[in-house]
Amino acid sequence: MQVVRRASFMQGQGQLAGRGLVAQAPYGWFRRGTSRRSCSLALRYSEQHIVGSIRDDNAMRNNGGTSRYQSALYRVQLQDAGAGGTSARTVLVKKLSQNENESTARGLVDLDGRCQSEVNLLGGIRHDNIINLVGSIWRDTFILLVYDHMDNGSLHQWLHPGPVPLPLPEAERRQTATSQLDWPTRRSIAIGVARGLCYLHHGRSNYHIVHHNINSTSILLDRDLRPKIAGFGLARVNLAGLDHPVPASELTAANIFGYTAPEYATVVTEKVDVYSFGVVLLELVTGRVANEAVPGGHLATWARRHCEEENGRGFSEVVVDIRIPDRARHVKEMAAVFRLGVECTIPDPGERPPML
Repeated sequence: MQVVRRASFMQGQGQLAGRGLVAQAPYGWFRRGTSRRSCSLALRYSEQHIVGSIRDDNAMRNNGGTSRYQSALYRVQLQDAGAGGTSARTVLVKKLSQNENESTARGLVDLDGRCQSEVNLLGGIRHDNIINLVGSIWRDTFILLVYDHMDNGSLHQWLHPGPVPLPLPEAERRQTATSQLDWPTRRSIAIGVARGLCYLHHGRSNYHIVHHNINSTSILLDRDLRPKIAGFGLARVNLAGLDHPVPASELTAANIFGYTAPEYATVVTEKVDVYSFGVVLLELVTGRVANEAVPGGHLATWARRHCEEENGRGFSEVVVDIRIPDRARHVKEMAAVFRLGVECTIPDPGERPPML
């Protein structure tokens, strides 16, 4: 893999990514309706079964949320009634509900706006590296968003395993997750995320999407460890075009320390996604947590200082994640990706490369 030039992520063979676009459904595929909207699953599963499956024994984790709502994830096994109960499908269900101490009207307005944004955006996207939203269920006090289930959880769980197990029934019988993320797999994940972001920024001629929340937790991995960009609750369509700021009135603070570009408080363009993507690249090479308190600051700041201290080389093997089993064979590629991560996190957004 060659060092990717600043001019482009997506040009030429052997570089970080290729265009890889797929056919997409029309924008606005999901329509707004009453406060009790039906499930949009193009399947023969009952809405009542999905709602009834939102139980503690199916819970994966509580995502927290904001001061106005709570978010939780569930793994739901569905039986296709139309196939005589012989066909099964596992889906990921995100439940968003208002906080108990929040007024009903205020909480539901916040919920409705966040969810409708995600439904509208994902309803018009079909891409190999973007999560597939297969349905939505709206109730008076909560909203369910139904996605294709990602068997291997999030990239964060693989790079930074903690006390919470991987969302896999067989997780206990597997080796430590990080031992399986060799360098070719990490490189493939970087390429897939780059392709997904390129599609969001450049894949449509009439509008551009700023994801606004790229981090290793919002990158999910399927059964074959192929990445899918998720977490579109903060995404916005930028009708003004690339390099033009998204109006501040349309933004909700992401507050993801370590991934947030320095210009975030004043001007937000698609370059905030480039910055966050650069942090993910640095995570893939170093195995460090993006917002870990280490000498030299968070990961992006630490990596930049490391480059400056290497007398122009910009890379030393000591920064490589020691858990990568085949790291000695791929040092040159790791160095290229590390430098690219530093380049993506340049403080001046105008100096960062585009995703195209």
